[in-house]
Amino acid sequence: MTQLKSPLMMALVLLFSGLMTTAPVNAQQASDAEIKQMIQEQFERMYQKGVKDLKERIVVTGGVKPFAVVTDTADKSKTIRIKQIEEMPASVALEVLRRSLVALVKKGKIGATAVFYTTANPNEESDAEQVLVVEMEHIFGPTLAQLVPYTVMEGQARFGEQVVVDMESRIFNLKASDEVSE
Repeated sequence: MTQLKSPLMMALVLLFSGLMTTAPVNAQQASDAEIKQMIQEQFERMYQKGVKDLKERIVVTGGVKPFAVVTDTADKSKTIRIKQIEEMPASVALEVLRRSLVALVKKGKIGATAVFYTTANPNEESDAEQVLVVEMEHIFGPTLAQLVPYTVMEGQARFGEQVVVDMESRIFNLKASDEVSE
């Protein structure tokens, strides 16, 4: 099975390296660098936890219903599955999961999300039948989606070349009027 780690890390390094400056480092820049490093580590930790969780499910069922891995305000990653989602059509399940995550964000419970789901591969020229989609968002702004084509053959998931793209925020796109007042 293809290793899923390195392209994500390369994309994160490229994403954040564009944000870094080569000017002398002052206290604020050091703080920004630390924040960027924290975001990278959280994204990578959530991604690895989610991939570990779905590898067997993809082989058994050919895909997975949407689930999320989040990093809470104590910097702990945990998987979020909604039992009722298993009975819903995939598009409805994805929307229910996103809305549930938005509710947690509004309560101040989470600071980063990685939403995992599978879908049919829209690229008809590809040999891969399905695509694993991982939408990652952070409360500090970075958002990206990783698309990984795959096919299940002979009891193993075979992953293709990964693509990482910027995306619009779907979880942390709160407006000031949406925030919960305490």
